[in-house]
Amino acid sequence: MIAKKKAEIEFGGEMRTFYFGIGFLGMFVENTTNTLATLEDNLLKNPFKVLPELMYYSLLYGYLKQDLKPEFTKYDVMEWIDEGGIGVSAKPVIEFRTALIESLNPKLPKEKGVKKKTVKK
Repeated sequence: MIAKKKAEIEFGGEMRTFYFGIGFLGMFVENTTNTLATLEDNLLKNPFKVLPELMYYSLLYGYLKQDLKPEFTKYDVMEWIDEGGIGVSAKPVIEFRTALIESLNPKLPKEKGVKKKTVKK
């Protein structure tokens, strides 16, 4: 299930909740060498580093938000990705990436055009 701020994805042998939003992004930026301005370029340059980090901090945020101790490390996340046998092209990684992109797209309603009244002289 993918919602705006979280996604339930089967990963590492169980259903896990990945959280999106400013809390997760702030934690990701604070703890990695990424910024929001460089994220897209870094994803293209080295998805093998950036995607696992994004997934780790997305999962971690959910645990910390609920005041729980995480039962995994970022190395576990990398191992779970490798278990799929095709790395960053594995189904859970693609589902995560899709959910992340959707969470960043606000899909704001289109502004209705306002017609200007013309004054006849």
